[in-house]
Amino acid sequence: MINKLSKLMLVAAIGLVLATCGSGSSDVPSLGATPTPAVDKDTLDDEAKMLAFTQCMRDEGIEHVDAVVDADGNVQRPVLAEGIQVSREEHGKAMQVCGKHLEGMTRGSESQDTSEQVDQYVALATCLCGKGYDVDDPTAETFDQWGQDFRVEFDWDDPEAVAAYPMCQRLGLL
Repeated sequence: MINKLSKLMLVAAIGLVLATCGSGSSDVPSLGATPTPAVDKDTLDDEAKMLAFTQCMRDEGIEHVDAVVDADGNVQRPVLAEGIQVSREEHGKAMQVCGKHLEGMTRGSESQDTSEQVDQYVALATCLCGKGYDVDDPTAETFDQWGQDFRVEFDWDDPEAVAAYPMCQRLGLL
C-alpha cells in the first residue's frame, strides 16, 4: 500500500512540477504556440501615431487614406483620399489640432532617392506652365509639400486645366 501511495505521490509531484514550469513567458515557446515574427516596437508606436493622426484629420473634416508600413518597417505618410480637395487654410487648421500625434515619430534610417520623382514633378510643372497655368517648380527640399499644395491649389474646376493635367503628367512619367 505504501508503495502504491508513494508512486501516486511521485506522479502527482511530477505533474505539479511540469504544470508550474510551463511557459508563461512570451520569450519561451510553449506547446501549440504559433511563432510570431518579431515586430519593432518603434514601428508599432509610429504606426499607432500615424493612425491617430489620420483619424484626427478625418475628425477635422479632411479624409486621408490610412498610412501603411512598407517592407522595411517604415511607416509611410498618409495621403489625402482620392478626390479630396482641401485649401491650405483648412489643412493648416487641421494640422494645428492633429500635428501633436506626429510628435516623436521616427522615420526609416535610409533616406530615399527622390531625384526621379522631383524630375517628374518639374516636368509636370514645366508642361502646365507652358500651357498657361501658374505652377511653381518643386525642388528636392520642397517636393513633398509641393505635391500636397498642387493637389489643393490646382484649378480642378477648370475643364481645360483638368484636360491638360493628364497630358502633362504623362510627359513627366516618360
